[in-house]
Amino acid sequence: MKRSRRIGSPSGIVTLTTDFGSADGYVGAMKGVILARFEPARIVDLAHDLAAGDVAGASDVLARAAPYFPPRTVHVGVVDPGVGTARRGLALLVEDQLYVGPDNGIFSGVLELGGDASVFALENWGLWREPVSPVFHGRDIFAPVAAHLASGGDLREVGPAVEPAALVRLRTPEPIEEADDLRGEVVHVDRFGNLVTNLRLPEDARPASVELAGRTLAVSRTYGDVAPGELVALVGSSGRLEIAVNGGSAAARLEGRVGLVVTLRAPRESA
Repeated sequence: MKRSRRIGSPSGIVTLTTDFGSADGYVGAMKGVILARFEPARIVDLAHDLAAGDVAGASDVLARAAPYFPPRTVHVGVVDPGVGTARRGLALLVEDQLYVGPDNGIFSGVLELGGDASVFALENWGLWREPVSPVFHGRDIFAPVAAHLASGGDLREVGPAVEPAALVRLRTPEPIEEADDLRGEVVHVDRFGNLVTNLRLPEDARPASVELAGRTLAVSRTYGDVAPGELVALVGSSGRLEIAVNGGSAAARLEGRVGLVVTLRAPRESA
């Protein structure tokens, strides 16, 4: 079982990723608890307009953003359809970043990035806010634990260690090899309508083309490589192949959705 690691001083930063929106005060309540426990905290909103219950979307947000924060930043993820059930609460140290939230797959993305992980179940009631609402663990459990960690509290104080292999994981489908080609699929549609796939370009070669929805596209370097309104295939900031429209929405143009098949065609030698 991995031991907890201390990495430098706490950054004092807490990020929040939820599906709470901004109209009902839920995010504000979490911020209030964090600041009441650790007033110097600097709170950063990563995303609050995720679709209700979109655990996969929250996992993607954390994987995209969290690694770029200063060491020992605390990232709270609360997209939690199972709140109040037997699902565990967790605190994790992955590389030099800390994470707090439910054991429902929300940390799958950051775990897939690799690196050492130390994981602890949230069982120390003394750190929680009382009384604990069975339907608002974000305010009463995750927020005060985040404040504890942001203020320099020991990760081991939150509860017993858990094997990382025992965590709930969301599984990103793996591309399928077909002769020299790779068949993948769309795994995420972002707010711009870009279709993010599970495909990554080979390091030693660029594919001749990308096929989806009856279209064939060459792989470009950036959106501006095609005319406004044209479809483009490129490697996005996540390192995955994306299908976009320069100045528009590929999702709308192609009726794109999660699960849409995308094929990387290897270069063909001319006859």
